[in-house]
Amino acid sequence: MALQAVPSESRASRIAGQVIEMINSQKLAPGSALPPERQLAELLDVSRPSLREALHILQAQGLVAIKHGQGTFVAEPVLAQELRAATIAKTHDLNELFDAREALEVPSSRWASERANKEDIRTLRATINQMAQVTAQENVDFQLLQTLDAKFHLTIVGIAGNRFINQTLGVLQDVMRMSMETTLRLPGRVEISRSEHEAILKAIENREGELAASLTRAHITGARQTAIADAKQKSRK
Repeated sequence: MALQAVPSESRASRIAGQVIEMINSQKLAPGSALPPERQLAELLDVSRPSLREALHILQAQGLVAIKHGQGTFVAEPVLAQELRAATIAKTHDLNELFDAREALEVPSSRWASERANKEDIRTLRATINQMAQVTAQENVDFQLLQTLDAKFHLTIVGIAGNRFINQTLGVLQDVMRMSMETTLRLPGRVEISRSEHEAILKAIENREGELAASLTRAHITGARQTAIADAKQKSRK
């Protein structure tokens, strides 16, 4: 029986699959650069023309972005782009923003309890310590505090290892920024937040997944109630 040549499209599709596997295995976030073309071809043991064809397939699918003279980058998924556009347009009210946080962060805390290693715990602890240093200053830098608060939550989401959630981390960060800016400046909220962060971290460190999830839900609920009450008070003025 005569052998048939493998169509170029099939080779390119196979290579495209290898590229996606590499992106997932290395947990490359949107915006991350792929290795240069020559290096990537060597890593995958494929020809550069076949690799280029595969990358163009991925670009057409919206999975990578090819920037001439700069390289190839992991693209933000279309769904994430749509979520970001809606967030930037500020079409969501506070309840919707906190709903989004709860839907993503509560299960992430449970998963993080199963998967966190010693380095992850050290990172979370370091972030809490940095927040304590900021709040100890006479003039609190609330912008930095907000960034560190978001970092704590986003680190937990990253530890969870869910690929869909990781792909939308940038959007989640925007959501968190919008939902936090009305709470951290309010009297007593920083102290409450710090105490709740400590409890969440302890639960994750002790691998108590259900407790971590419950504490995260309560933390978000408290922030939600504070933000909504503050918004209502401002609307009366």
